[in-house]
Amino acid sequence: MIPRLALLSAIKHWRRSTVVAGAVAVACAVMIAIGSLLNGITTSFYDSVIPNSGHVRIDDARVASSLNPLGLELLLPDAGAKIAKIRSLDDRRIVDVEPVLSFGAILVEDRDDRDPRNIVMRGIGLSPDTRFADNVRYSMKEGSFLPGGQGIAISERAAALVGAKLGSGLLVLVQDRSGQPWYERLVVTGLFATESSDFDETTFYMTEAKAAEMLDAADMAREIRLLLANRDEAESVTKEVSAALMPGSAAASGAAAGGREGSPPLRIQSWQTINSSIFAILLFVKILLGIIMGLFAIVSGTIISNTSLMSVMERIKEYGTMRAIGLRARALGRLILLEGLILGLAGAAIGIGLGFGVVALLSRGGIDLGGIMESLGLSRYNRPRMDLLWFAFCTLASLAVCLIATAKAARSVGALGVAESLATSS
Repeated sequence: MIPRLALLSAIKHWRRSTVVAGAVAVACAVMIAIGSLLNGITTSFYDSVIPNSGHVRIDDARVASSLNPLGLELLLPDAGAKIAKIRSLDDRRIVDVEPVLSFGAILVEDRDDRDPRNIVMRGIGLSPDTRFADNVRYSMKEGSFLPGGQGIAISERAAALVGAKLGSGLLVLVQDRSGQPWYERLVVTGLFATESSDFDETTFYMTEAKAAEMLDAADMAREIRLLLANRDEAESVTKEVSAALMPGSAAASGAAAGGREGSPPLRIQSWQTINSSIFAILLFVKILLGIIMGLFAIVSGTIISNTSLMSVMERIKEYGTMRAIGLRARALGRLILLEGLILGLAGAAIGIGLGFGVVALLSRGGIDLGGIMESLGLSRYNRPRMDLLWFAFCTLASLAVCLIATAKAARSVGALGVAESLATSS
């Protein structure tokens, strides 16, 4: 009987019911959208930055204070021996170990009939089947990523700046370790376009073997990167690798230290240490979005509360009539609360639908968050990510606010006597 009366009451006063359900729906949808945006930023960090930079990274400790981090004097010697030693640990947590040889270069247009165009870029030498360039491998527009270990992969933006296209040649000019210039014509085997314009205009790829040949840097690497099966174990793996490469040194606890006499000091870091500054910025973004969400929750909660309260208080005379014909105060309270539950559920359901639609729409093209994201190594286009637990939380939170407001109104109505209720103007 009570549920039926609650449903009929909600239908009878459909205008007020629409306002209450609409307030719940908007609050739920906005919270879902903001939470999904934050989840998208965090997921982008874990899915792109960490795998591309490695879970554990080894480089020369002097890079931190060097004015030219791409200086050839900072290359790691005996990279093959270091990699072999890491692999000899036979640690199942380590999925792969790869050398990375990055360097400064000038790409020059390959033509003689006029002054050739050129662009200064950072070259990265990798294995053709590397696991550390997913952002490029999955963004190839033409050709493929270093097929057969040949050619170079360059962005469409950079190619346009030097008049190159797929299959054409580019002169790659570098300075080798002896200080002598070396240039070689390489064929463009792949064109990519990531969502970071800064990255596309500053980076190209070639094989590590070809880069070592041009730089006269055989068996040397800029970095050695480790990919782990579980990123949460990076700190313990860092200590293990440090102890293996620099036994007895301070690096066994994760700090930078020198190896054997005559070798450069090594810096062995986990992804948590490497990205500590990004973590701080992500924390700031989380706090900022949390404040925005909190302010909105207060505003939306106030709107829901006031709307629910007004919806009930405007019908005090109607409730008095129900009391007069025999409806008890406790039953009336259940009636009002159940009506609020119906409206809250309807609003939450609509809010879920709206939130899902907004997130799905924004996920297609992404939201342009500007150059600050590119400076963090992330795509400037953030795609919100859906999270079922967050959907459930937003639904329950919106419903709870509606029920709390309705319960408060029900207590106020229940405190009135029958005569007092009937005497109230509607």
